[in-house]
Amino acid sequence: MSNKDQIQRFMFDQLGARGQLVGLQESYQEAVSNHDYPAAIQQLLGEFMTAAALLSTTIKFDGSLTLQAQGDGELSLIMAECRHNQEVRGVARWEGEQLPSSADFKALLGNGRMAVTITPDKGQRYQGIISLEGDSIANCLENYFQQSEQLQTRVWLTTEPGHSASGLLIQVLPQAQEAVQDVDGWDRICQLSDTLSNEELSRLQNEDILHRLYHEEVVRVFPASDVQFKCSCSAYRTLQAIVSMGKEEMEEIFSEQPQITVRCEFCNSGYEVTQDDINEYLSDNGNNGSHTLH
Repeated sequence: MSNKDQIQRFMFDQLGARGQLVGLQESYQEAVSNHDYPAAIQQLLGEFMTAAALLSTTIKFDGSLTLQAQGDGELSLIMAECRHNQEVRGVARWEGEQLPSSADFKALLGNGRMAVTITPDKGQRYQGIISLEGDSIANCLENYFQQSEQLQTRVWLTTEPGHSASGLLIQVLPQAQEAVQDVDGWDRICQLSDTLSNEELSRLQNEDILHRLYHEEVVRVFPASDVQFKCSCSAYRTLQAIVSMGKEEMEEIFSEQPQITVRCEFCNSGYEVTQDDINEYLSDNGNNGSHTLH
């Protein structure tokens, strides 16, 4: 079991707790290669993508989980999304020409908030708000689960900027503690997990991490799921977004230029939309995307 581009779930049945390991390499590299991010943002984006992948295992339906933070620091927005089928993407926006490579979580985001949004493909969206009071994403997520969900949770995240990102999450199962006989079990696996170094989390294979930490515990390991970078942008979605601006604004834009060029923030793909594309879309009433944009 490699920790490269995989989510590895495991369970402590006797302790009423579960865990996930996530490793992102090619998926993370593709996300950061689309932009000229400073090293500090590459690091934070890796942590956000890893955290989104860790939390996505809670989705029991087709849909996506988005982790997004906005603050008053130089990093105005950072967002990562992971779908139920482990398709992950991420993006960041920052102010200024250059950031110090050592800029930390608080320095980058300042005061603000983080949101966890679960969006089913069919059904109602759910959003939880997290204050940026901790010293790291991991700390903020732990506080969120403890205060909002009443679930004891520990999170470890690490990134080798530009190369890979990795994470570990362990969490008490809802209502499971009432039936657990080993009352010290949770504290014990937390202490064991705290002995894992960032280098081990980044470099060791999943099976070696699990053996290294929990070889004296009873651990049930599930088959790993592959993770890949994938953006949901498309020419048709771009066209829909432009049409949603309204007729007057579109007419004003096309009076000044023959086409509108839109570039995806996530994957840097570019789409060009002409007035003919708009006319064709409107004549079809937007009911299908069979036509091709230029």
